[in-house]
Amino acid sequence: MYQQPDVESSYDKNDLGKSIYDIVIELNPKVVIEFGILHGYSTLAISQALRDLDNGGKVIAYDLFENYKYRHGTMEEVTELLKRNNLQDFVELRYGNLYEWIENPDEFDLLHIDIANDGDILKLVSESFKNKNILFEGGSKERDKEWWMIKYDRKPMYPLMEKINYEIINSDWPSISLIRGVK
Repeated sequence: MYQQPDVESSYDKNDLGKSIYDIVIELNPKVVIEFGILHGYSTLAISQALRDLDNGGKVIAYDLFENYKYRHGTMEEVTELLKRNNLQDFVELRYGNLYEWIENPDEFDLLHIDIANDGDILKLVSESFKNKNILFEGGSKERDKEWWMIKYDRKPMYPLMEKINYEIINSDWPSISLIRGVK
């Protein structure tokens, strides 16, 4: 049963964890790869779904943690969060970044990306993993108007919607979208 994670996250305001949980339940993955854990909100939502699916699935969650110079969580903080929620058996935490991982990726059924996403990241991931399920933070017109997207002249995602063929699963800020892989 899903419980909204009590964790600081942009996903928290509109409980996008429920959308994440529902898509994991629908897709029934055995291995979920996640990039961008921060304090563990989405990791909790994914691991709750894997627990409820009872299919032997796990999430391998990558982050730079304290090695990231901007806002970040710690591996210790997320480990404790998972233990408090009795979800530690469904998660493997690892240090790592997306760009290095793409060179030698783990096998996966679902990829979740939440790393200051923009059009360049979305294009890279979609081209690197054709026919794979890719869940990502953003994708809506509103999300492309975030202050940091404009300040740092980041490429918007929404204009890529038809080209990449993604669907917005939940348009509530900051939105969550999915590229459905071929079954």
